[in-house]
Amino acid sequence: MHDLDLNAVLSAVSAASRVAKRAAAERDDLADLLKDDRSPVTVADLAVQVAVTAAMRAADIPYSDRLVGEEGTDSLDAGGPKMLGQIIRLAGEALAESGFGDDAPTSEAAIRELLDAGGLDPEKENRDVFWSLDPIDGTKGFLRGQQFALALGLVEGDEPVLGLLGCPHLPLGTVADYGSADASGSVYLGIVGEGAFAGDAQARTLESLTPIKVSATPPEGRVRVCLSYEKAHGDQDRTSAALEATGVATTPIRIDSQCKYAMVASGRADLYLRLAREGYREKSWDHAAGCAVVRAAGGLVESATGEPLRIKGRWVDAPGGIVVRTNAVNVPAS
Repeated sequence: MHDLDLNAVLSAVSAASRVAKRAAAERDDLADLLKDDRSPVTVADLAVQVAVTAAMRAADIPYSDRLVGEEGTDSLDAGGPKMLGQIIRLAGEALAESGFGDDAPTSEAAIRELLDAGGLDPEKENRDVFWSLDPIDGTKGFLRGQQFALALGLVEGDEPVLGLLGCPHLPLGTVADYGSADASGSVYLGIVGEGAFAGDAQARTLESLTPIKVSATPPEGRVRVCLSYEKAHGDQDRTSAALEATGVATTPIRIDSQCKYAMVASGRADLYLRLAREGYREKSWDHAAGCAVVRAAGGLVESATGEPLRIKGRWVDAPGGIVVRTNAVNVPAS
């Protein structure tokens, strides 16, 4: 796949996962230092995006000169010198621990250049292949100390072909409450057409990961459905109607972020519905990585009208919403 060094990409995600996990552990101190309850996730977003971009460039990963990134320098401007200092510290420590210390940014100019690199608009800049990055997917989960994900996807044309999900608080095994944090965390890698894999959050080689597949059939006939903690994230009435239309019993799993994609890909859930409210337009960084991981694991990612999900630069083409499912689950098109 474009001569990609998957171990180098894994190492970049590992470094960024260190940033995210450390920022999550320090979120109360960061909020107190910066006098803003939401500032910890802003610091984490920026520091993770900086770390991923710096590590990918250091490893000469193709297409890392410009990314489709969620964050930009506007958030940095709002935070001032204290935020800048925290970003340099968090990104620098994690990059050093992951072997990229010589490439850690140490100045405001370097931080700004790395963040500006995330402003790629593939349609305007005629990029057919690009990386799409969400540094912290699941803001509310991060702030609660629960589930969030680092999501990095490679898109060719309008198809996600490679995805990595770093989930610092999501265990590899089954637990009673996926809303709680786990000490070890996990990472998921999906190569469409070749397979999907999972391992410890700090895994840096493909050999250290284990193959995963979607579930062949819902256990005991009950479809395990991933639902958001935040009701505002979707149209609850449409979601309820779609679940009823399946005609089967369901078991809800409340969990934030693209960890839902990881749950389906690893066989711990069977269905995820994201039926957005009217007028909402999905962003590519919220779905590109997860889509690739699920598809690589043998699952389906479609629009609510039954068409394959497609990435359109910084946006997603998914009429009516997004349905993530296994072949064993049928959701009537809306």
